[in-house]
Amino acid sequence: MNVADPRALREVLRRHGVRAATSLGQRFLVDRAVLSAIVDAAELSPDDDVLEVGPGPGVLTAALAARVRAVTAVEVDPRMVALLEETLAEHENVRIVQADALRVDLLGIAGRPITRIVANLPYQITTPLIERFLADPRRPPLAVVLVQQEVARRVAATARDARERGYLSVFVQSFAEPRIVRRVPARAFRPVPRVDSAVVALRTRPQPAFAPLAQEPFLRLVSDAFRHRRKQLRSALGHEAGLDRARATEALRRAGVAPERRPETLALEEWIALAKAIGVPQE
Repeated sequence: MNVADPRALREVLRRHGVRAATSLGQRFLVDRAVLSAIVDAAELSPDDDVLEVGPGPGVLTAALAARVRAVTAVEVDPRMVALLEETLAEHENVRIVQADALRVDLLGIAGRPITRIVANLPYQITTPLIERFLADPRRPPLAVVLVQQEVARRVAATARDARERGYLSVFVQSFAEPRIVRRVPARAFRPVPRVDSAVVALRTRPQPAFAPLAQEPFLRLVSDAFRHRRKQLRSALGHEAGLDRARATEALRRAGVAPERRPETLALEEWIALAKAIGVPQE
């Protein structure tokens, strides 16, 4: 069954009485050009073991299965699992797992190490999923995800993009080099969402950029500072890092960061220098 054909997709959805559950963030991709862009960006080979989250009716899953050794597709919706068993019946290298992606061990679920993550991520859980993918030391070399355009801009935002830059920007860039592959118009989905999306490629780092600093204290420092993004850093650090104004100013001086700057203006290298100056421990 060619579920990339919109007519075939409509028919199988009608037969199963299934509609996209917007409460679960489901949006079905119906644009073949976007599908090709996702698959091409993933740089797939016959030796790859791919993890997909939120496969929906299996349009992307089938395209992946034709190119790789195995696909593990994690789907929470039992209606969709039943539908996938029909739409993907001819693909013996696909394993469908009914599970909540935020509760299951995603990178340990396949039996073999995951070498690619490729997914049209559900809107409501995009950020926690990205955080789970990247913070896990088993992260694969490359992840390609379809996300809301707003999320894509935040993921890729540099210190020059202060309006977009936030904790998610620093988090993602600590573990990966993000690249926006292409914008995806709302009309590429059914039902049509209110916002555009984007394909993002995340080429992961073997070690986090902040290594050998300890992961949890480093990320907590960044997260806490961004909770006070309207404050200058010498004040934000006083609130969250437990430093008085004089000690915060001195730590910023040692890091080469002007005390009056705000969190969104710091590059990743400056966050690392600041963490070292404050005394974030090593692993």
